[in-house]
Amino acid sequence: MITKDEINKLIEIANLSEKNAYIFKSHHAFGAAVLTTEGEVFGGCNIDGVISSLGSCAEVVALHNAVAHGRYEIKAVLVIDEKEFVYPCGTCLQFICQFQQSSKEKIKIISAKINGEYLMKDLTELLPNGYFSDSNAEKLSAFKNK
Repeated sequence: MITKDEINKLIEIANLSEKNAYIFKSHHAFGAAVLTTEGEVFGGCNIDGVISSLGSCAEVVALHNAVAHGRYEIKAVLVIDEKEFVYPCGTCLQFICQFQQSSKEKIKIISAKINGEYLMKDLTELLPNGYFSDSNAEKLSAFKNK
């Protein structure tokens, strides 16, 4: 279960991260934050690339930030937008799926607006047929927060 205080912290960090978005091309800033099973929060923002495939979505940047700090077990991922509820794209959902397989806990996906409104879903609601790697399951589950 995710508490209201945890959601408020995710929204706060995602809002702060969104301000750092590197959006010379898309001109649309996104912020994201991930909550670890230990209660830590890591933020990320979208980064445009001159070549589209070199950019990064805010959720991926937030996940990379958590991993860079030795945190692999994710409880929730929040994405924030100014005006509307948005969810991670399919590629990001599949990337998040990898972390669900690592922690063996259902990851919540939270879509929030900067005014604090939010919607919450299970990852499997948004990606019902995500790819769970049987051949890598043992290797993925070996990663625990350091």
